[in-house]
This record gives sequence, C-alpha cells and structure tokens, in this order.
Amino acid sequence: MRALRCMTVGLALACLGGAAYGDAVGITITGTTDKRCTVAAPDFASPPELALIAKEMPQVLAYDLAFTGLFRVVPRQQYPPTFQGFPADAAQIDFDAWRATKVEFLVYAYVTLQGGTLVAECRMFDMASGQQVIGQRLMTGKDLPRLIAHRFSEEIVRAVDGVAGIATSRICFSAVLGSGNKEIFLADYDGHNATQITRHGSISIKPEFSPDGTRIAYLSYKDRYPFLYVLDTTTGASTPLSKNVGLNAAPAWSPDGQTLALVLSKDANTEIYIKNADGSSERRLTKNRASDTSPTFNATGDQIAFVSDRGGYPQIYAMKADGSNVRRLSYQGGRSYDPAWSPDGKRIAYVASRSGEGFEIYVMDADGGNAQRLTNTPGTNESPSWSADSRHVICASTRTGRSELWAVNLAPPHDQHRISPNNMTCQGPHWGPRRP
Repeated sequence: MRALRCMTVGLALACLGGAAYGDAVGITITGTTDKRCTVAAPDFASPPELALIAKEMPQVLAYDLAFTGLFRVVPRQQYPPTFQGFPADAAQIDFDAWRATKVEFLVYAYVTLQGGTLVAECRMFDMASGQQVIGQRLMTGKDLPRLIAHRFSEEIVRAVDGVAGIATSRICFSAVLGSGNKEIFLADYDGHNATQITRHGSISIKPEFSPDGTRIAYLSYKDRYPFLYVLDTTTGASTPLSKNVGLNAAPAWSPDGQTLALVLSKDANTEIYIKNADGSSERRLTKNRASDTSPTFNATGDQIAFVSDRGGYPQIYAMKADGSNVRRLSYQGGRSYDPAWSPDGKRIAYVASRSGEGFEIYVMDADGGNAQRLTNTPGTNESPSWSADSRHVICASTRTGRSELWAVNLAPPHDQHRISPNNMTCQGPHWGPRRP
C-alpha cells in the first residue's frame, strides 16, 4: 500500500479550505514504500519570445524539488494524453484530465517581461482537493529566471513539509586554479553561477559564511603566512581577522554574527579562542596540553563542539561557549574530525575514520548518541557543512579521483548529488543561508 503522506496533505488542505500561506500542515506517514509526493512541472505558459525561459524555469524547479527527497517529479509521458501546454489563464487548465493521472500536485506559472523585469504568476494546485495550495507573483531581473524558480520551490517545500527549502541558498568553497593557486568561489546551491570572489594569487581556503551571508571568514597565505580574513561579499573588501604568530585557522561564526571562534597556536599549543568579527578582543577558551581545534557553534550560541586529542586520538567534544563543562561526544572508536552543528541544533555532522574504512561523513545527535554513517565511498569525504533547513550535508569528496562537492540527504536512502560547478576541483565547502 502506497504511503499516504501527500494524500494526507491534500485532505488536510481540503478540510481547511486551503491552509493559510506558510502554515505547517500535520502529516501522517504510513507504509514502507515510496513516501515522496508526485508533482508535475510542465513548461510554463509565456509569450513566444520567452519560450526558452519558460522551459528552463520548471526544469530548475523540478531539480529543486527532487533534490529535497520529498518529491518525485513525474516525466512528460505521464502527463494527460491531451495536454499540449499550459494556457495563459490558469482557470482554463483541464483539471479533470490531470486528476486522471497519478499526479498529486501540479505546478503552473505564466511568465511575462515587463520592461526589464521578469514577472511570473506562480501557482501550485492540489489534485486531491482541487484547491490552489500556493499562489505567488514573483519578479526578478530578466537575466535571473532561475532565481524565480528557486524562490517558488522553497515555498512549495514549506507548504508540504512545514519548513522552507534551500534553493535560494549559496555555497562557498575553495577551488584549484590552473596556476596551482587556490581562490574562494561562490555558487548557487546546485553549482550554477560559480563566481571567483578572491584574486589573491595565493592559497585561500576554508571559507565560512556569516549567519546573514554578507561576510565570509577564510584562511589565506596572501600575506605570506597563514592568517585569517573576513571578506565582504557585497564590496569584495577583505580585512584581517587574526594575524598572530603561528597558526591562525578554523574560523567559526557565532549565530549572531558578532564573534568567531578560531584556533591559534601563539601560546605554543593549538587552542580555541573567541574574537570579535572586527578582529578585536581576543579571549582564550581552552587550556589543555592536547591539541584543540575545529570549533563550531550550536544554534543558540551557548555551546561549542570541537576536536581534541586529549583522550589519545582526535574525538569530538563539546563545551559551553565560555570554555566550561567540557565533555566528550564521539565514542564510536577510530578518529573523528571536522564537527559541524546543524542549524536546528539537533545534530552534529563530522568526519570519522574507523578500522577498515576511509574518511566518511557521519551524523550524531547533539548529545553524542545515535551515530550514523552518511557516506560509504572510495577516497576521502571531509569538510561537512549543513544546509539551512538541516535536511542536507555538503562535503568535499575524492570518490571520483579528484576533490569535488557532494550533497547528502539526511533522509533515507541518503540520496547524494554531485554539485561541483563546471567540473572544478573544489575543497572546504560551506553552505550559506537562504537569500532574502
């Protein structure tokens, strides 16, 4: 018996006369078969001169929905036999023909160009209830049709699952250039529109978005030694964060964007410090003869997870943000590295190397329980980072023979997507927030 997840959504919307926009809907899941919602996203309606854009936009939206793991996008051959394309007026859609298919949700849009502005009247219909679930009028510059598709897909996900998708989010990462240098790049979450944002002619690595996405902290050798910098993504200005003698590494933003945790070796050992985002007011948190590295804040900013070899091998520990109440989280044996706390605060992703396996991505509950392996591939998987909805983890992986970016869905069967832009050699990714 097929799972009733999306049928339950449709019935709930019908009973409510259409849920209020943005309201989460209670969902009951039964059965063990495919739980994904079936959705159709045919070419959008448009004037003839926008036909190519009207074809591209639903393809982008379909990728976004499939990426979530919540939807199965039905192929063209499963459309109604009489379907020849959408009319300009949504009221003229043959809903009876669509109800005869196995489609649960139908995505429609009419796209026009008004001056230099692309305007899309977007709707999603629930076939079970016959109701419109979402209706939005979205606008962007005429050169940004993908952004409209991304924005609408986020709201589709919100309507069905209660939490918006992450299609407008971006990733930052370092990429190897032909010269051998490494520079910092930005790209859409799906790897499109990759843009180089540093041109230091050196080695720049391990970028991390600020919580609002307007700044990126990163490590660079541009001034000869490994120092930390903060880049303004709007102006491109790069300012020093830490230029201490010795190691300056692993910057991690606090949730309010006011401070960063970082790793310094200026006191003859690698320790974790807190510093203001302008580089002022340095304060040491850890004081241990072992090596303490890789800090990451929880969602509320009152806890920091980090790596320490104080027990003999590198493992994940946590402490209060003032450095007190240190306790060990990872107990799965082997070695554990690179913790990343999920935005919802519930889980920590990390890299682990166990006997008989390589470097794989794991997740565990925030208290260290319920450890689960996400990847099982040749090569090395490292540098995990969470999507804003806590549904996905991105990492750098050498499974194909070179370092590329892969995203893993937290929900079984843990679908994995290669998202490296333009077949670039990429390292140290970080997933940013949704764009406003």
